[in-house]
Amino acid sequence: MKVYSFQNTVMLVNGVEITGWADGDDVIKIARRSDSASDKIGANGDMMVSISADKSGEFTFKLQQTSSANKYLMSLCALQEGGAKTFVPVNVLFQDTYRNDLATGTVGYIKRPPELDRGAQAGTQEWVVVVERLDLLLGDPALVGVLTAAAGILG
Repeated sequence: MKVYSFQNTVMLVNGVEITGWADGDDVIKIARRSDSASDKIGANGDMMVSISADKSGEFTFKLQQTSSANKYLMSLCALQEGGAKTFVPVNVLFQDTYRNDLATGTVGYIKRPPELDRGAQAGTQEWVVVVERLDLLLGDPALVGVLTAAAGILG
């Protein structure tokens, strides 16, 4: 049996834990901005593959409008809008602590302040952090148990 719970996830922005997540199945989206490889097929049918050096990515996430993380992120945004003298690069770490999935984004920026929508019900704030380098590692808790057991036998 496989199990998942959002309670087993953590996200840090410049070392500060992000809390106050919005509801839904898409509160965190992490993606590379370009393909890792592309190809061209020659006139004779031979394929040539080009590996991209572009490892940039985006962290898109939604918070409740009442989340205190909104104020923290807005302060980072204000610093970057102050120009080169106040700019602070944004680094993001996301981990699913049960599955051991890991995403790290280094040397980034906040794309724009979130839109402010207010109405009868509490809303959400959507943030986008663009990073120069996004590294992804998908884990598997079943494999971790096998590796731990193997290390015990071999150790």
